[in-house]
Amino acid sequence: SFLCYLISAQEWCRENFVNSRNMTMASHVRSQLREICAKFGVRLESSRSDTDNVRRCLACALFLNAAELQPDGTYATLDTRQHVAIHPSSVLFHCKPSYVLYNELLHTSKCYMRDLCVVDANWLYEAAPEYFDRKLKGVKS
Repeated sequence: SFLCYLISAQEWCRENFVNSRNMTMASHVRSQLREICAKFGVRLESSRSDTDNVRRCLACALFLNAAELQPDGTYATLDTRQHVAIHPSSVLFHCKPSYVLYNELLHTSKCYMRDLCVVDANWLYEAAPEYFDRKLKGVKS
């Protein structure tokens, strides 16, 4: 039954340190994308092992929401140089990727980035070269 599926999905999320609300939202977005693709006759192909294309797409769409790791280990948004931090609930909290995209900024005692994706600086530059000529340190195609 659906309830059993939901409970086991929540257990899986807990065991794998994944936010179940985010997984539910991702599932809804996936369903919406499938419907849109079906409506326009787009053939769906699985590329489970190739996340680079998805992350490149996100870099094109969300390049204004990029943050860069600073020499002191903190992050600054590329757009306004605002000091931000990875939210403690993120799987990337203990990692220090050079560049990330964020979906949301949460202002508490600190300004936290939520819903993160690791990206390559060159992807950001390719998405908006004129914009990033002044923003990225020494990265060009």
